[in-house]
Amino acid sequence: MPRNLEDFELLNTSSQLRRAAQHVFEFYDGAIPLDECELVTIESYDLLARTAHIRHHLVPLAERWSIDRLRRLGKLSRRLTHSTLEVLFVDADDTIAAPIAAALLTSYARGRLNVGSAAISPGTAVGQGVVQAMADTAIDISEAFPKPLTADAVQAADVVVQIGALPALAGLTGAPGDTGWAGALQVAEDDLPVERRRLLRWDRPNPADGTAEAIAAARDELDRRVLLLLADLMVTPRR
Repeated sequence: MPRNLEDFELLNTSSQLRRAAQHVFEFYDGAIPLDECELVTIESYDLLARTAHIRHHLVPLAERWSIDRLRRLGKLSRRLTHSTLEVLFVDADDTIAAPIAAALLTSYARGRLNVGSAAISPGTAVGQGVVQAMADTAIDISEAFPKPLTADAVQAADVVVQIGALPALAGLTGAPGDTGWAGALQVAEDDLPVERRRLLRWDRPNPADGTAEAIAAARDELDRRVLLLLADLMVTPRR
C-alpha cells in the first residue's frame, strides 16, 4: 500500500500513463509496439511536466501528443506511410504565434496536411486572449497547449516554419547525441527528397502589449502568411 499521499499520486499517475499508452497502441491498431507507446507516452508526460504549473491534466495531454509523435516516428521508421505533408511551426514559447499559425493552417487545409507547433522553451499555457482571438474567426484552440521541440518533430517535417529568431538548442530531446535544433534540422533536410526540403523563416508578429487588438493584428498577419504558404504547398509538385 502507498505510504503517503506522494506515493499514492505517483502510483495513480503511473496507472493513468499505462492506460494512456494502451489507448495510443489501440489508436494505431498495433502498428506501433506497446512498449514503444509506453516509452513515448511517459517521455511526453515528463517533458510537459517540466513547465506545467498544474499537473492533474497532463496525462490526457501526453496521450494526445504521443499520438502525434508516434505518427512521426512511425513515418521515419517506415512503419507508417508518409502520404500527407507534415508542417511544423516553431517559435520561442508556443503560446501565441506558433499555435495561431498551426490552427489557421489546419483549418484551411481541411485534412490535407498534418500540422503541429512547438517551442524552444515552451510557456505554461496558450493565453485566453489568443483563444478568444481565434474564436473570433470561428477556430477553437481552447485545447491547444505549448509543447517542447523534439527531434522527431523536426526530422519528420516536410516544412519547418521558424517564427522569430531562435537560438541553437543543444541536446534536443530524442536526437542522437547533442545534435541540437540546427543539427536535427540538417538531418531532416538531408533525409528528404530535394523537392521537399523546406525551411522558412518568418518574423515574429508578437503583440507588443498583449491587448485584444494587438493579438488580433498578429493573427491577421499570420493569416496572410499561412494562406500564401498553403497556396504554395498545394501547387508544389510531389514526385
